[in-house]
Amino acid sequence: MRTGGLNEIFHTLLDNGNKGISNQELIRLLQKIENDATEIYHAKYGLDDKIMFNIESRNTANSNPIGKQNVKSLECIRQSINKNLNLMNGEIKIIFQSYLIECGE
Repeated sequence: MRTGGLNEIFHTLLDNGNKGISNQELIRLLQKIENDATEIYHAKYGLDDKIMFNIESRNTANSNPIGKQNVKSLECIRQSINKNLNLMNGEIKIIFQSYLIECGE
């Protein structure tokens, strides 16, 4: 299953009301992924920057839901997604598992 990049995944999940999870629960999950990715980033690289997504500005045509991330933060985001797979179920878990497989995680 080809899932696309994180921006595509986030757009699809945030805009699709038929995913088995409310938008509020999804946003909480994405915020947990942000927080855990930030914690992983701080432990690995010692920087104080917070990893933040643009999930609230998703309604604009050119929005970038994952925000501006570098290679190190994307690596930490993938590790955080992997860490939080147990909080996901159904279609969302399959989508994120497929993404991680495509990334070689």
